[in-house]
Amino acid sequence: MQFVFLFQLLVMIVGPLVKMVMRMLGVGFVAYVGSNLLLDQVRSYVQSHMGQAALAIQQILGLAKIDVAINMFLAAVVTRMVLSGLDKAADRKRKQVWNPPGRDYIDA
Repeated sequence: MQFVFLFQLLVMIVGPLVKMVMRMLGVGFVAYVGSNLLLDQVRSYVQSHMGQAALAIQQILGLAKIDVAINMFLAAVVTRMVLSGLDKAADRKRKQVWNPPGRDYIDA
């Protein structure tokens, strides 16, 4: 019978602690791990399919530097995600460039 009370006490202590830790880690950690996994899958998929091509096609792709272009594209995707995350982390809102007439400025 005492084990039931100890288990309930443990659940009462651990439950809010787990919620606090998950809130501290936040969705950003999960998004980072997911995007990292997705980008690794994309990179391995492209590399495997480039390796399965015929030798002449591989040579043409090598001359065209397609591998460099793919790496640049994936780096741009990662950079965009990082910059987007930094804006959200700093809690900065983008300033609206254009305001419709009659709002927040004097009509001339």
